[in-house]
Parts: sequence; structure tokens; C-alpha cells
Amino acid sequence: MTRKVAVGCWLLVLLLAALAFSCGSQPQPQKTVAPTPAPPPAVGQMGPAGFPPAVLGKPYPGTGIVKVLNRKEGWVEIDHQEIKDLMPAMEMEFWIRDPSIMTRVQVGDKVDFVVVEDRKGQYLTHLKRVAAGR
Repeated sequence: MTRKVAVGCWLLVLLLAALAFSCGSQPQPQKTVAPTPAPPPAVGQMGPAGFPPAVLGKPYPGTGIVKVLNRKEGWVEIDHQEIKDLMPAMEMEFWIRDPSIMTRVQVGDKVDFVVVEDRKGQYLTHLKRVAAGR
């Protein structure tokens, strides 16, 4: 073989080796796959930690202090004690479907109330100011 052919063969071999090496498996960038969020539990099928699920239509009595009264939109915010079998003590807004039950309470009043849960959410069916000495 001539020297030119031999050099050409070696160049061809080196080129093929480089091509084969570069076509090998390449590290792939890591894909971050966000977990698919679970659908929200159906109303009546969940309860705060340590509490059973709410029973639809069941009245749950509670006691607390009125923090905000929004008569225009029909809700009240109450800092309430634990509502047995429903939820721990917290400050929470409750919808009121019958605005007339809001007429005899004011911000700062201690109140007794009844929470009912239906398929649309929780709402108050009873809201009454408690005597100061109680």
C-alpha cells in the first residue's frame, strides 16, 4: 500500500471510531415530574386531622367570639372553640343562608351557633348571643 492510502485508511478508522463514540448513549437531562395533585375530597368525606368526616345535614353546636360580621355578603367570622366531632378550635368564616339570624349579634359578642354541612359546604343555621356571665 502506498503511504497516502495507509494514512487515508487510518484517518477513516479514526473518524469512524470518533463517530461511533459520539453516537453512544448520552446522559439525558433529568426530567422533574411534578406529582399529579389528588382531586379534592368530596364534601362530607374529609375531616381535619383527628376528626371524623362531617355527616351531611347533621347539626354541630359550637361556641365562640364574633370577629367579623359581613351582613352584605352573608357570612360571619368566629373565633370558636372545638366543635365536637367536626373541627378543632380556630378562627373561621361561616356562610349564613338566613340573614335574619345575624340581626341580634355584634362584633365581640360571645355566641352559640350551629353548623350544618351540605354538598355545597358549611353554613350556620343558628347564631345567638350568649349572656356575658356564661
